[in-house]
Amino acid sequence: MREGSESTLRSQRDFTRVYNKGKSQGSRYVVILYRKNNLGYTRTAFVASKKVGNSVMRNRARRLMKEAYRNLKGSVASGYDVVFVARSTVTEAKEYEVEKVMRSALRYCGLTEGKKDTKSSEKR
Repeated sequence: MREGSESTLRSQRDFTRVYNKGKSQGSRYVVILYRKNNLGYTRTAFVASKKVGNSVMRNRARRLMKEAYRNLKGSVASGYDVVFVARSTVTEAKEYEVEKVMRSALRYCGLTEGKKDTKSSEKR
């Protein structure tokens, strides 16, 4: 099932705001840029630059991040704009590894609400 367009960060102005005035947290596979948005919901974006690789690798990186976020979404705080930027190492990672790293980085940023995740990140 696709997410509503309301929860996706789209406009260039919003991206620029997050990049210039937001905070960031790096991890092994992903860099998280975030900023309060004064809305009742969190908007997300998943970005993979050409440094990650060709289009196949960039799309795989985005899919890995989206799936990891989908598993973590229930524990993420509301009211933020969050941009997940793939690092080149993410293409070699498994989904559960990306999820583990993203969970840790989101917790470090203070973007988790402290709820337990409904789906564990076991090896598959």
